[in-house]
Amino acid sequence: MKKLLIFALVLIPSVAVASPCETKVCVQVVTDPTTNQIVITAVQNKPGATAKPKPAPKPKVARKYTPRPYTPRPTPRPYTPRPKPKKPVPKVAVSLKPKVIAAVSLSDRLTQLLPQRNIFYVPKAGAVVQVPMYFWTDATNRFATTSMILGISVGVTLTPTFVWDFGDGNTFTTSSPGAVYPDTTISHTYKMAGTYKVSLLISWGGTWSAENYVYPVLGGNIVQKYSATYVVANAPTKFIK
Repeated sequence: MKKLLIFALVLIPSVAVASPCETKVCVQVVTDPTTNQIVITAVQNKPGATAKPKPAPKPKVARKYTPRPYTPRPTPRPYTPRPKPKKPVPKVAVSLKPKVIAAVSLSDRLTQLLPQRNIFYVPKAGAVVQVPMYFWTDATNRFATTSMILGISVGVTLTPTFVWDFGDGNTFTTSSPGAVYPDTTISHTYKMAGTYKVSLLISWGGTWSAENYVYPVLGGNIVQKYSATYVVANAPTKFIK
């Protein structure tokens, strides 16, 4: 007889994949793409909330029928009841108690909106071609919050990606929000004069944790958009021999 050897490949993920519902409280964290909110939902199951499966019926065993000997019963005498005086029956008020339906679970829902930020640039006025402009935002490079929901501490950690569009067809992607000048992390030089609209797109994604487990935030990244318009002028030139 041939022997079959079966090999199993086990992949170990970097983020814990244990189900949140292994605990007494089932927690889920998702993002709402329409409102850009973090939505935390928790459901706590009460004892007896889950119906126990009914035991399988025992198989019936057919019994052998054995007839018993017949013994005739004596003929009963006719019974004539004596008339009894009728007594008035007092009416008793009956109060119906409402049925109490026990709740099988407790649930809670929290929503949290990421704070709105701004974009900055220098020079604020008098920008000219061939001279760098510097940009930054007051958004942080990490968002962390902790909430208590149904007695469970739920922590959410998000990190951003910053995508700058300078309005002349050039973009710049970074994980840094930049800083006030003289920080030159985010800069751009315009080659032609004109009115430009610079925009910043911040995309937030990350994980949440509860009961010593870490899970990815579902529902897609939270996206924030900001923009500003400014004028770039021609620089005066002078040719020197």
